[in-house]
Order: sequence, then structure tokens, then C-alpha cells
Amino acid sequence: MNEIKSLADQLREKLRTGETDNSLATAKNKDPLPPIEKKPKKPPKPSPDGERANAFFQSIGEFRIEGTEKSLIRVDKRTMNLLKRIKLAKGVDMNRFIVYCLHQYIAQHPWLPGHIHETLKNTEL
Repeated sequence: MNEIKSLADQLREKLRTGETDNSLATAKNKDPLPPIEKKPKKPPKPSPDGERANAFFQSIGEFRIEGTEKSLIRVDKRTMNLLKRIKLAKGVDMNRFIVYCLHQYIAQHPWLPGHIHETLKNTEL
């Protein structure tokens, strides 16, 4: 324990007398390693998925909801978490996202509205 105190005392004494300033100055002058040249990083190449996502969210932003009807829908926890993340990440309202996706789905399956209409015609109420 005495040795630790004496070493600490020695360091304090060196700091008081300024001996460490000289040793630091010589240490700074001695540069053991040459300076490392940093190469500028290339900007990351946008991935095809990133471009598709940007186009998707841009089309959602341009999509206008013309409806006045309200509907309560039930979604599972996983879907709700996804919708909340989309809201936080891109600022897209959940209702806008759901309606846009529904319109896209119907556009990809144009036979669906006609099939539903025919089914309702043939069903006796």
C-alpha cells in the first residue's frame, strides 16, 4: 500500500515540477506511425428494393382518399405494429395506407368486383 502512495506522490511531484510537459512534447514529436490517409467513402448505391419502396410511398402520398364513410376494422397485433412503424417512418396515415393497398389489390384483380356483384345477384336474401 505504501508503494502505491509513493508512486502517486511521485506522479504528483512530477506534475508540479513540469517534468511531464517535456516528456509529452518529445512524445508528440516522435510519430511512430505515418498518418493514415482516409479515402472518401463512396455513397451507397441505392438498392432496387429501396427504389421500389420510395416509388411505393410516393404513390401513396399522391393518392387521395375521396370517401366519407368510416369503418371499424380489426387487425392483429403484428399488422398494427407494422402500420404504426409506417406512420413513424414515412408519415403515412394508417387509413390512407389501408385504402391505397385495397385499391391496388382490386386493380390487380379486376374480376373480383364483378364476381361479388354476380354472387349477390344470385343469392336469395
